[in-house]
Amino acid sequence: MNHRPFPRGVRVADAERFVYTRGRLLERRRLDLLLHGGGPEGVLAALGAYRNPDGGFGHGLEPDVRSPVSESLSTLAALDLLAGWGLADHPWFRSGLEWAASVSGLDGSLPFVTEASLAWPHAPWVQPAPEGSHVTFGFAAAALRTGFTGGWATAAVAWCRSRVADPGLSAYAVKYALRFLAADRRAVSDPASDAAITGWRARLDRDGALPVEGGADGERLHPWDLAADPWTAREGSGPAGEPARRLFTGKQLHGDLDRVILGQQADGGWHVDWPAWCPGQGLDWRGIRTVEVLQLLADADRS
Repeated sequence: MNHRPFPRGVRVADAERFVYTRGRLLERRRLDLLLHGGGPEGVLAALGAYRNPDGGFGHGLEPDVRSPVSESLSTLAALDLLAGWGLADHPWFRSGLEWAASVSGLDGSLPFVTEASLAWPHAPWVQPAPEGSHVTFGFAAAALRTGFTGGWATAAVAWCRSRVADPGLSAYAVKYALRFLAADRRAVSDPASDAAITGWRARLDRDGALPVEGGADGERLHPWDLAADPWTAREGSGPAGEPARRLFTGKQLHGDLDRVILGQQADGGWHVDWPAWCPGQGLDWRGIRTVEVLQLLADADRS
């Protein structure tokens, strides 16, 4: 029995059936925790299958990199899950940050993908980023949120602060930069934060979506793709951080929830906007997106 309230029009039973028919064990466990409660033992057991002895996560936890070795995308995905479950104090969280420190560049930035994973199946758009990648914003935010200190954390935060107002940030970089600004206390009074948000607002389409340059035809990140933050939902302030609420109007966020609800397919699941480059990846992402949407709709304030 589902104990969480959802907006009218969301077919929760169909979504649950979709995840249990086509989703990974991890998504089935995530959905069980969301809908039916209980302890975190099941989700941790499922997540642990993706963890490596070096403290990082791999094995296709992030479906676009299907390498067994630890990767930035998969490790950040694991940290986001732990944060969303209220488990940022779990030992795996700290060891994930320690792994990030061990593979970072001298400037504190994290690679988008390591050379070791290029020999394994991966999305064509997953390529090395010699100057550091946008995932650095996500890792730095996690370090700030949990008080993780040291040389790498200091360098990573400095890297993010020096780039957050760059007008050329990609759409996905904006997504994680919003999360970084929500975690960085200095951003509250930093003019660079205001300049960044003003610049991003000018790039939005009328409905608040941000086009993805170089992405699939018509690919855009919609307001809730950009605004959802696992940390703020746990803090009880809703699924969007303060910088995202400054970037978008209430009308844009409210209207995008309607778009999200209407996106449920006949089979009960939701689609993603980017192409499936292999059958497994496509199914994995649909399961992930379906659980993410249900989590968003359960947390979002529609008043």
